Amino acid sequence: MFRRLAIAVFGAAACASALPRGGADPAVDSEINSPESVVDQGDQPVRIALATSSRAARVGGTESWRIYSRNSSNLVLSGRAGDSAVVEMRGRQLVALRSGGSATSRHQGPFIIRASSPGSFVRHAGKRYRGELIITPTDSGMVVVNRLGVESYLRGVVPLEIGTRQPGEEAAVQAQAVAARSYSYIHMNGTSARPFDMYGSVQDQAYGGVDAEKPMSDAAVVATKGMVLRYAGRIVNTPYSSTCGGSTAAVQEVWWREPSQPYLMPVSDRIPGTDKSYCDPSPRFRWTTTFAKAELRATLEKYLEQVSGGREMSVAPTAGGSRAALGAVTSMRIDGRTASDRAATLAIRAGNRDYVVRGNDIRFLLRTPTGTILNSTYVTAETTTDGAGEVSSLTLRGGGYGHGIGMCQWGAIGRARAGQDYQTILTTYYPGTTVGSI
Repeated sequence: MFRRLAIAVFGAAACASALPRGGADPAVDSEINSPESVVDQGDQPVRIALATSSRAARVGGTESWRIYSRNSSNLVLSGRAGDSAVVEMRGRQLVALRSGGSATSRHQGPFIIRASSPGSFVRHAGKRYRGELIITPTDSGMVVVNRLGVESYLRGVVPLEIGTRQPGEEAAVQAQAVAARSYSYIHMNGTSARPFDMYGSVQDQAYGGVDAEKPMSDAAVVATKGMVLRYAGRIVNTPYSSTCGGSTAAVQEVWWREPSQPYLMPVSDRIPGTDKSYCDPSPRFRWTTTFAKAELRATLEKYLEQVSGGREMSVAPTAGGSRAALGAVTSMRIDGRTASDRAATLAIRAGNRDYVVRGNDIRFLLRTPTGTILNSTYVTAETTTDGAGEVSSLTLRGGGYGHGIGMCQWGAIGRARAGQDYQTILTTYYPGTTVGSI
């Protein structure tokens, strides 16, 4: 899963004063925060992007529902349970198409879709959501946002991030709730001019709305309501990933462009007195991946000198002139290891050119034919060569899944099974932090 690091930390006062944010139109914010707004009183509103470049969006509700334009006194369309409408862009304006196909007049937008009855939900693309939907036209298409309270939002995040858990694993779910809440408050306080705070996907946190909610994770959100992680009194960013493989990583081992942080340092996941790790039960604790010659060449040709993961990769040719077609690959090796024993750099010799790929960018380079990135950088590499001296296969033996920074989710599950409470789990994976209320 991807995680935006956003290293800045924020105090509680900053969190309260900065919401909502993101360059939204004040008139729109005023309307959205009107008495009809469905964000629970006392809960901080958060805006989650469900789609960012849609040409059409099907919306509705579980009971009666309404579409308003930016002025809540302007009712665009209403419907009953089972009804739906399709919102489309016409130029930079919005229209709503009724189920019969007739269109409403054009509006500047945004559109706000709200359930009319307490306890009912809005729908987008067939899925149910708490709060309301906001559809904003942009140059690249419509941005569809679910605006709701952060505690309601977490109900749709925690079960997707930690999975369906069993009795005896409640502390891991509670730790996930606090980590996800802390991450949310940090990213509700950025400076982006986007009309949303976070993506509803692993770009930030996986989010499934009402349909994803589970009793155990709901209970964990309630039990930890308002609890966040702090370092030196300030709320901190809390990246987490599935499986550390035996040790978590420091920030600069993976996201090497980012500054180091004292609470994001390597932490051993070893169970005291054993040769086992708390994350041993993970299905990706240990794994092997092999690239045949054709597969390896295809992935290098496609990704070696391209943009990946939303930013330019750390691929630097160390010799030669301008970029050219990939030559014969004659060498691939891991050069150096980090404090947590992850691959520091991957050195590649192709033709008469040498390349160095650093940190987490190695994962975005070594993809499967379907585009799936490498499980982790906690790997060793072995190559074979053919008679012409070209690399004919690359075998990676590794451990873990994800970037490895912060909380190890499978490790948290193992620690919960061992009797650790959620506070202990969190302060172990984020050393020097404390758990406290917002």
